[in-house]
Amino acid sequence: MQSRNTQNPSSQNETQRSDKHLILAILGWTLWFFATPSAASLPVSNAPVETQYAGLTEQRALYTKALRMIDQRNWRGLRRLREELSDYPLYPYLQYADLTANMSVPRRAEIADYLESNADSVLAYRLRSKWLGYLAKRGQWTNYLTYYRDEEATTARRCQFHIAQYHRQQRAAAIAGGLELWTVENSQPRQCNALFDILIRHDKIDDQHAWQRFQLALLADNYSLARYTRQFMTAPATRRRAETFYQLDRQPTSFNKGLDSLADEPQAAAIVAQSLRHTAARNPQQAIKNWQRAQQRITLTDTDTAALISALVKSLIKVGDQQQADTYLQQHSAIINTHRDGDVIEWRIRHALKSQNWPDVLRWIDTLSAKRQQRSAWRYWRIRSLENRPQSESNDRLRLTRELALERDFYGFLASEKLQQKYSFNHRPLQVDEATSARVGAMPALLRARELYFHQFIIEANREWHAATREFVQVEWLAAASLTHQWQWHSRAIMAMARAQYWDDIVIRFPLAYQTSLVRAAQSSGVASATLFAIARQESAFERRATSSAGAIGLLQIMPATARETARKFAIPYRNKMQLRDIETNLPIGSQYYKSLLRRFDNNRILATAAYNAGPDRVAKWLARSRGELPFDIWVELIPFKETRGYVTNVLMYSAIYSHRLGIDTPMLQASERARLL
Repeated sequence: MQSRNTQNPSSQNETQRSDKHLILAILGWTLWFFATPSAASLPVSNAPVETQYAGLTEQRALYTKALRMIDQRNWRGLRRLREELSDYPLYPYLQYADLTANMSVPRRAEIADYLESNADSVLAYRLRSKWLGYLAKRGQWTNYLTYYRDEEATTARRCQFHIAQYHRQQRAAAIAGGLELWTVENSQPRQCNALFDILIRHDKIDDQHAWQRFQLALLADNYSLARYTRQFMTAPATRRRAETFYQLDRQPTSFNKGLDSLADEPQAAAIVAQSLRHTAARNPQQAIKNWQRAQQRITLTDTDTAALISALVKSLIKVGDQQQADTYLQQHSAIINTHRDGDVIEWRIRHALKSQNWPDVLRWIDTLSAKRQQRSAWRYWRIRSLENRPQSESNDRLRLTRELALERDFYGFLASEKLQQKYSFNHRPLQVDEATSARVGAMPALLRARELYFHQFIIEANREWHAATREFVQVEWLAAASLTHQWQWHSRAIMAMARAQYWDDIVIRFPLAYQTSLVRAAQSSGVASATLFAIARQESAFERRATSSAGAIGLLQIMPATARETARKFAIPYRNKMQLRDIETNLPIGSQYYKSLLRRFDNNRILATAAYNAGPDRVAKWLARSRGELPFDIWVELIPFKETRGYVTNVLMYSAIYSHRLGIDTPMLQASERARLL
């Protein structure tokens, strides 16, 4: 929730596109909250999970007992108990806990056996990494070389591998590998420092390597690293060349001098393109002059040209030179469509919407690629443009509106409202082949994921899920979606449907998860149940322990500071942020916070929803900028942040779907929300 957005205007509206982005969000939750929680802090879930073999309930109870032994570091008792769990899917986790907590060189045979028995598993990867770190810390370089696997190695482990080579008389290979790792655009992990010290001590970083890294860093806008690499340049000519390149990028006034001296360098075109982009953002006319000069000496790639045009168009319009901006955009529309998916053309459409210049809206929609024009947003804005063009043919408008109304998304629902007809929910239940379902359900990694989810080790469950599904094809994804829906692991079911690109089973994709608790929170706060379901679906896909990179937690993704303030204001029991993983705390706080936003913004869900994502102060600024002159749909389309724009359209559309699922069938927007100018 609030203030987790980025400034990147682009449309993101259809349900399938939103779920593709959700895949990345779920992966982010998995990777961000990396630390393994203690067993004692994880209560056993009572959520129903299919029992697939006898004794599962007893084994789960024994595993819970084993977890307590791990917390108590009762390794002798654990080793006895785990023999009763040898056929339980999580048996390898008990072995892993013992080996990692009691790691030692004398146990290397046990570790080797575990790595072989559990090859290609999540735990084998993690154990190997921990084992290599243990060996490196103790200078066990021969053993390090024995257990190292390059295909699994992180950059840190690769650096340690080359250190091991150096200490075991493989110095040429160590130096070559070290130079490869040093000559990159970014700073490397601290584990690489010792390797780089070896390179420096033996004078292996020469002018060529320093010059190469300097250019890579400069192109990545990593100016501190670029300056750092200059200390390794020994030849005066190389130092002068680096200074010229640096000034070419950072000082537009020295562009001509730099261009004359560096035009024949291999990286000159890329650095010139970067310089032009940076100049365009600050001084578009200077950038145009520099570009005209550069074209006499170098040729930019189409990708670089498209990026430059994008920067120029936005900057020219910002300074009031729309005619010149439009000329450049029209001339280069083909490469903008090819290399940037029409992003700046879409930005230009929104600029036309700001002044409700309907001929310009139509003109720039027609400039998009044919594929891009078929996105629901631009089909909708074509209809709106035709409505505001007196000479347009009403039959064409009606045909386009009817076609758009067939879509299950924000713009399709708006089209249905224009026609005063019911929304097209297009529900088509998933049909799964029983044999495929049985095969997928019996996969060891998926069984481990299921059991980890039952025990509420969500991060570990997610890791096993990703390992199990890495090579899945569509029929397997569909089977996984059906299984995880049965397990009530809704975030994985939603992800699996997106990976299978099966969009039409709205029961799986929009589950009534935690219905009793959610409806109770909605009634207590006065927020519509469908709206609260929609927010939970958008925020976390019902992953109750989800934690974002920004620190938002739980079903409704609440920031701890917001939780403290809201809990105090509404007298909700709250001690610390860990409680936000509990839906009985998360839902009351989140629903009351959303209700407070509704109060602030006159019960307008468009504004309250935008504020829930971007923060109420930002929404207030956007309202001040629009001065109450824009229809609701234009205001939504002009939200500056791509994430927030997609968030608002998704939540509103999801609320209509959940209203239908709850048997209420209220409209996506109330009459007052549609009528108010923003």
